[in-house]
Amino acid sequence: MRKGTLIVAVVVAAAAAAAAAWIRNPRIGTRFMNEVANPYLVERGIAGAGRSELGTLEHVGRRSGARHLTPVHPVAIADGFRIVVPLGPKSEWARNVISAGHCRMQLHDMVYELDEPVLLAASEMPDARMPASRVLDSMGVHYLLLRRFGERPGTLAEEGDSTDAAPAEHQELTGASAS
Repeated sequence: MRKGTLIVAVVVAAAAAAAAAWIRNPRIGTRFMNEVANPYLVERGIAGAGRSELGTLEHVGRRSGARHLTPVHPVAIADGFRIVVPLGPKSEWARNVISAGHCRMQLHDMVYELDEPVLLAASEMPDARMPASRVLDSMGVHYLLLRRFGERPGTLAEEGDSTDAAPAEHQELTGASAS
């Protein structure tokens, strides 16, 4: 009995320490995720394809203008998707999407055209549950709401680096040409 209690106490203490470290520096581990885990998920087709719960979000860098693919966990809502953003406003991919005003996402072998990004704190979500949303708020977790304005079967790779599928008003904002 004492051994089991000790193990539970160690696990709880480790979880509390990890949460405290996350609150102090939420960018802990982002380099590993960006350089190792995310490319692995995208290259292996784990994110976005088949029956995976993970989607692949295609967005354009604010400063570099480079195309980026980021695995995300989208949840369908009435007119689009809700995506958890663990780093909140410090998330580079979320800042890219908000800056561009649009993005594309592959989920279940469908490509969705998304726009009107809004970043909300967990407690600001319409269906927020009070105890859980307060914990998420204290950890800096936000949600990105995106409106779906188009969809087609296929993959992001079928069009390569092209992001010309964005509506004309988005092309003007990003400086993309309609060639």
